[in-house]
Amino acid sequence: MPANYKVSYVIKERDHPGTILNTDHRPLVGDRVVLGEQEFTVLEVIDLIPPHGDFHYLHVTLQRAEA
Repeated sequence: MPANYKVSYVIKERDHPGTILNTDHRPLVGDRVVLGEQEFTVLEVIDLIPPHGDFHYLHVTLQRAEA
């Protein structure tokens, strides 16, 4: 059974509210993430609590992607 992730995305710049999303893959440092029409780069990934079964809870810090 594949893992499920609840990810809290926090954007380094203060002008974006961030979001919480469910996904079927773990974000990795350096990945690109699109939220709305903006693209971001993953800076850090932190497990918030130990997994519950196949469900993982993550905090991910993003910064705007450079073109």
